[in-house]
Amino acid sequence: MNTAGRILLGLLLFNAISAAGGGIALMTGLIPEQRSWIEHTDFSSLYLPGVILLALVGGSALFAATAMFKRSVGWQASSILSGIIMVVWIIAEIASIRGFHVLQVVYILTGAAVIWFTPATEASLDNKVRLSAGTP
Repeated sequence: MNTAGRILLGLLLFNAISAAGGGIALMTGLIPEQRSWIEHTDFSSLYLPGVILLALVGGSALFAATAMFKRSVGWQASSILSGIIMVVWIIAEIASIRGFHVLQVVYILTGAAVIWFTPATEASLDNKVRLSAGTP
């Protein structure tokens, strides 16, 4: 696996592990519930958002990482979808809690980076690294 592939796989695994940890923390109360986080939503607690974070955000990133590692047909689509899911999750989170935290910037960037580093084809994976490094 080349450099861009390792970066992409690392991003996917980071997103999967972070979302799983965050989801479990929300579901179990490890992150203390703040009423302001759900007062503008239809949720009565942080449990269901935790389930969504774990299953949808974390699950899609883990699925994409596994598909990429196995070189499954269409792994690029699952990778792009997981990046989109991460970005949409964070935007929806900011909108619903009506608050901001620096970690939201981190996760928007990792979601966008997953989309950026996902190649259209296997051969274009090397080109992404050269373009990102500024070399032709």
